[in-house]
Amino acid sequence: MSSSTAPVDLLVLAAYAPELAGMRRLLGDQLYGNVSGVVVSCKAVGVGLPNATAGTTMRLMQLQPRAVVLVGTCGVYPRAPQRLGDAVVPRRVVLVDPIEVEQRGAMPEPMGRLVECNPMIALGLGGGRAPACDVANTLGVTTDDTLSARIGATVGCALENLEAFGIANACALQNVPFACVLGVSNRVGSTGREEWRAHHKGASQAACELISRWLTSGAVGLPHA
Repeated sequence: MSSSTAPVDLLVLAAYAPELAGMRRLLGDQLYGNVSGVVVSCKAVGVGLPNATAGTTMRLMQLQPRAVVLVGTCGVYPRAPQRLGDAVVPRRVVLVDPIEVEQRGAMPEPMGRLVECNPMIALGLGGGRAPACDVANTLGVTTDDTLSARIGATVGCALENLEAFGIANACALQNVPFACVLGVSNRVGSTGREEWRAHHKGASQAACELISRWLTSGAVGLPHA
């Protein structure tokens, strides 16, 4: 059985391949290996909520991981304390529709919109510090400063990402423990895209380094086989 289809202990996912570059120092160019007894594979699943959901579902079926960790980048909403370059371990992932925030629409009541990250994995990734912030998953990048401030204040999230809920929800439906580490690449709003282009490599590198340190320290909180 090849490394691309063999079951693994930990599946590290990213929206697209460049966000996994920081894992090569630990795992090599194949982005696959055994770290302190934990078999790890890294895969890209697609940019945006629909693609990431489908890609994650496929990888879960192929690799049957004990747990999943998302690595990627995020924007930070106004007044949130996180800074550019920080690697953040969120507490939970919230599906957010800006139309609902502006009270011009509403999601159906039965529709799930929140997934808790696995507390033990998140605690281990955070070096013993419990995660204290949430990440909003919007369908598109928020580019308006007024809307950015309103989303952050209304939903109580510090961060914005485009894939986290899709990946987290796919894992929840398969009963696979999920956590994520996001590097802050930009402020959410009118300057976000320009800042992301300037900082996304460093932000994703910081997130990968945090995951690598966790793995080499024994992957505290990873569920036992």
